[in-house]
Amino acid sequence: MKNTTLDPSQLIFRDAVEEDIPYCLALDSDFQTEHVWQMTVQDSPDEIQISCRRQRLPRRLDSRHVAVPARLELALHSNFCFVVIQDKSTNHLLGYITLRVDETSHVAYLQDIVIDRAYRRRSLGSRLVHVARIWTSEFDLRQIIFEIPTTNYPCILFAEALGFTFCGFNDHHFANREIAVFFSLSV
Repeated sequence: MKNTTLDPSQLIFRDAVEEDIPYCLALDSDFQTEHVWQMTVQDSPDEIQISCRRQRLPRRLDSRHVAVPARLELALHSNFCFVVIQDKSTNHLLGYITLRVDETSHVAYLQDIVIDRAYRRRSLGSRLVHVARIWTSEFDLRQIIFEIPTTNYPCILFAEALGFTFCGFNDHHFANREIAVFFSLSV
């Protein structure tokens, strides 16, 4: 992976438009991990015990965030936040974030956060979450719930570093039937 220079003064955080979707889908969303979260549920008549354990894998897992074109198109409508980072000097998109609003519970669900691999570890993801927090507070939402596959351990660490706390999970949450862990952040 080449080291790509980045001038922070050239970054624009803006609302996405339909023309951005192909560029968002083309971002390198691959990641690698040597850990996953293993979920165990013990259900008895009087209690349910849930155990979440970090599990070391026998070898490194290469994976990617699966962006769903229809979900990105939907995120362009009201009740969604879809923000992209663009480099003014090159006009390249470097990343994006999407959130959907549940008006009944006053919660925003963080569904996608992608930073192109060449631009990671430069606080761009943290800055996108900061923009999302501002957006959610402007809409009087009380929480952001981050949906993360158990196999995306780097994203789990990212969420925890930003102050998100574990608040639940759902078996077969994603289209590929993968388990989602949920982390919440008060706004």
